[in-house]
This record gives sequence, C-alpha cells and structure tokens, in this order.
Amino acid sequence: MLKNPDSPHEGPFASQFRHEARTLLNHTTGYSELLPDPPPGSSGPFWQALRTLKSLIGAFKTALVSYVDDLDQGSADETGKQAAYGALFEFLDAVMAFRNAKLPDGAGAEELAAHDDARRIHEAVNALTELIGEREAAAQGVMAEQPAAELPRAKRSGRMLVIDDDESNRDLLSRHLERQGHVVCQAVNAQDGYRILAQAPFDVVFLDVLMPVMSGFQFLETLRADPVLREQSVIVISALEDRAAMARCIELGAEDYLLRDFDPLILKARIDSLLEKKRFKRESELARERLAETQKRLAAELMDAAEYVRTLLPRRAYWDDVAADWEFLPSLSLGGDSFSYWRLSDGRLAVFLIDVSGHGIEAALLSVTVMNFLKAMGYEGLDYGLPGRVLSRLNRSFRIEDQNNMFFTAWYGVYDPAARTLTYATGGAPPAILARPNGDLDELAGDGPLIGVDDTADFSDFVTRVEPGSNLYLFSDGLFEVRRRDGSMLPWEDFLKLIAAHHRECALAPSCLSPIKRIVNEILELSSKDHFEDDVSIVELAFHA
Repeated sequence: MLKNPDSPHEGPFASQFRHEARTLLNHTTGYSELLPDPPPGSSGPFWQALRTLKSLIGAFKTALVSYVDDLDQGSADETGKQAAYGALFEFLDAVMAFRNAKLPDGAGAEELAAHDDARRIHEAVNALTELIGEREAAAQGVMAEQPAAELPRAKRSGRMLVIDDDESNRDLLSRHLERQGHVVCQAVNAQDGYRILAQAPFDVVFLDVLMPVMSGFQFLETLRADPVLREQSVIVISALEDRAAMARCIELGAEDYLLRDFDPLILKARIDSLLEKKRFKRESELARERLAETQKRLAAELMDAAEYVRTLLPRRAYWDDVAADWEFLPSLSLGGDSFSYWRLSDGRLAVFLIDVSGHGIEAALLSVTVMNFLKAMGYEGLDYGLPGRVLSRLNRSFRIEDQNNMFFTAWYGVYDPAARTLTYATGGAPPAILARPNGDLDELAGDGPLIGVDDTADFSDFVTRVEPGSNLYLFSDGLFEVRRRDGSMLPWEDFLKLIAAHHRECALAPSCLSPIKRIVNEILELSSKDHFEDDVSIVELAFHA
C-alpha cells in the first residue's frame, strides 16, 4: 500500500509531529526533574508550590505520552483527550503558581535557577499545547495555521515601537501587534524612533533596515553605544532577503531578523519569548536585590554577634606571678574558637582553649556555651583543678549526637604558683608549647580523644614543672595548618622554630612587640593568602620569677 505524504498519520508531517512532541515532553519533564527538593521542614508559598509541582510530574508525563502516541497513530478518543488535558492544565496551573510564588528569604543560586527552569517548563508546556492543537486540527482536516484575525492573544501584553518609513508597512505590523493585545507606537524614521525611545520605555522595537538619513544598521549601532538603551530588545523586519544583512543585524544586537512576509504565529512566539525573558530578568534583578539586602542585613547581624563573642573573652591580665595575652582571629564573622583563664579559690590559675568543628553561627554558639559553662564552673561538686576530670565531664555532657554532629577539641591546664607546676589534659587538641628560659621547647600533649565522640573515653592528667621566665603558648590548629606560597603546608618543625625565634627575641628585648603578634604576622606573611582559612586563637602565659 502506498503511503500518503499529506496524511497527518504518515509521511513527513507525522514524523515531524513525533519529533517535536517528544522533544517538548522531554524538555518539560527533564527540567521538572531538575528542580531541587524542598528542604525538610520547609514551609511557605515557594516551597509548597514546588512540592505540588514535583508531585504532578509523573501523572503529567504518563497522560501526555499516552495521548501523543494515540494522536500519532490516529487512535485518540475523547476519554484519552480529557485525561491528557486534565493532567496538562493541572500541571500548567502548578507551574504558574510556582513561578508566581515569592522567593524565600535568603534565597540563593539554587532557588534562582529553579525559577529559571520553571520558565523553561512553562515555555515547553505552552509549545506542546499548541502543537497538540495543530495535530488535532490536522486530523480533522482543518488547517493547522489560524488566520491572522484569529490569532490567540499574547500571553503577556507589552509596549511596542514600530520604526519604518513606509506607512503601509507600519500600519500592517501595528495591526498584527494590536490584535495580540499590545500597545503600539509608530515612528516614521530611525531618528524619530530614537527620540521616542529616549522619552519612554518600550519592551520591543520593530525596525526596518533600508530607511533614509539613518539606516537600521546605523540605528542599531547608535543604540548599542547608548549606556541607557543598549539592552533594548530589537526585532528587524525587512523585505531585504540578504544573509549578510541578517548577520550584520544580529552582530549589532538585534534579537531576530524576520522577512516582511513573516508568519504571524512565529512573530507572536518571538514576542512572547522576549517579554517572558524581560519579565524573568526583572524578577531576577529584584531577587538579587532582595538577596543582597538579606546578605547585608545578615552580615551586620553577624558582625554584632562577633563583637558580642569578643566581649566574652577574658581581659589581658598582669598578675604578680603570671601575665596573660592573646590574639583571636575568626575566619568568618563568627568562629568556633574560644578560650579563657581565671583564678580558682585556692589561688591556682585555670586556662583552656576549645576549637569547635566548622565555622559560623552553629560553631560559635556551641563554643560560647562551653566557654561560659567552664567559666561559671557549672558542674556541681567537680574539682576544676583536675583537668582530666573536667574534660571527662565535658565529653559526657556534649555528645556529638546531641550537638548536630559537631564536636570540639580542648586543652585544659591548671597552674599552681606555689608548687610551680602545670597540670594539663587534652581532648584531640594540638599540644601547647612551653618555652623554657634556656630556649628549649616542650610539647605539652595529652592522650584524650575529640570531645563528644566517645562518652566512655578517659582523659589523663599530665604534670610539668614551670621555671620562672617560661612562657606557655596555647593555640588552635588554624594557626599552623597553613598553606605556604609554594603550595606546601607549613611543617610542624618550622612552626616550632618560628615560635622559638620570636620568643627568644622578645625575651632579649622586653620592649618588643608581643611574641604572639609577631608569630601571627609572620605566619600570615608565609601564607599563600592574606587571611587565615580557619579560626585562629593563641594564648600566651608568661610566668614571672
């Protein structure tokens, strides 16, 4: 049997329908499946609209695939049609609801990208609806293309400027645009059009190429040189069927180049696309402005919070037996380091430094909580002069599963000025460095694990003697875990030499800058960056004679 190439179910017409319908279906479902999953517990119109949209993807795809196949084979019936259009319009309503939903506070790149994907989904669904309508009309022996007088109205009306020196051309194009629901203004030449553009905004300019005094090419060049109008959307409509002219117009920034005998459906689709792109650009700019404002407000709040955290740190002190100094450099506005020192009731001096995993608000909150708890000696009946017992209680109190999977390291010591001894214990912390009067460095390392990971762990006490003229340096790992300019990490041995050198120089010249300031400054000079990537804290205790 010979195939009929003009049949809607055979030949190139059917092949084109299958290709276009499947492509649009793939675009719709593909972009839908790329939409992010709402965070657990999220609420608000944006996330609710997203949940609704994602829940309809499966039903939409099943119904439309089935109906497209039936249309392709000529076996579509009213039941399948109703099911397909029901799923289509329900899905389309969900897409529109999501696009119109206000972005949540603090929206980032993923939420903005989701809005862009929703626009693509919307365009694909509209194109699929039109394609199915044309196929249904062709199956009934009706022309797929609608006469110009019955063109559907534009999805969104806009302000159009038609620039053409031929009155008939201006009138014909203007009437097409007005039938689609747009507001149209006319200009008799390019100079007049440029003057109108400078006085009032327009969504799209329709431009002829061959005009006296100022050609369409010259108009485009002038427009692109104007810092205010350079983003203006322009569609060239000309009787000049010249590939070089087309290429030149596109190079000069025209969105499209249509011949004078344009297809009204193509023109409508192009305008709809430009208006949609312009609307999305405005929404994106507003979203970026809201995001920038939110980030600015958050930054200010973080700065306030950081200043509050700094007020909780101890004052630099100078007692008869010990002097205390410190530096605190959080990597962000808030850090996870904290430290303090205070006298126990019997005159001994307790000192600690903790470093919470991560950075930012969560880490700072946990760090401040632990610091305040230790300073207030919140464990009733606990001897805060026994470092191992203190860390054991902290380890059982701040379990990782109760702190949103955060843990911390800790170095805790107690100096007894009468016995001139320092008792200490550690929980996963780097060793403190005791610089002795003769220049020797002792690494005061313990054996305890990270705090909060194993609530059955033991923490041993270690004791060392402290001679007059010794200095204790207590620090977080952000100080020495630094990448140097050559890409290598700062070796621990070089870090110790750096501490020894500055300690020795300041011991010989007491008026020099504080050793810890010199240590921090030199490490920054060695670093490949001008700032520390991790929180940095360093405490110095200088033991007098």
